[in-house]
Amino acid sequence: DDAMMMTTDQARAIVEARNAEFEALFAADDATGIATLMYAREGRLVPPDAPDMVGAAAIAGYWTGVMTAIETVELTTAEALPVGEGYIAERTHVVIYDAEGAAMGGGKAVILWTLEDGVWKMQWDGWNYGPVE
Repeated sequence: DDAMMMTTDQARAIVEARNAEFEALFAADDATGIATLMYAREGRLVPPDAPDMVGAAAIAGYWTGVMTAIETVELTTAEALPVGEGYIAERTHVVIYDAEGAAMGGGKAVILWTLEDGVWKMQWDGWNYGPVE
């Protein structure tokens, strides 16, 4: 039913709100919160030059390591598309910052969001470093 399909504006609003939560959890060094609140139960992290991380324990372990080198992250949604009931595909731009607030670099991510128990969570989260366009 086309009337039930969300708009791209609605999809963007959802992922921008969730990305703000991710940024706050990251700034608080809450790797466990990120793993459990931001990712689906069988969520998959697809980091560059590293094995996939599947499930909360693996994802929390990955982000715990990252947080030793990166203080904060800034996520800017480039595009968000509803791709069927209960799914949103997102392209986002990423900037990473050190403890002094200086940009250390960045890249781009492609994320598949899924509606799990009434909450939008990441099913797949993959990214790379380098120019965003």
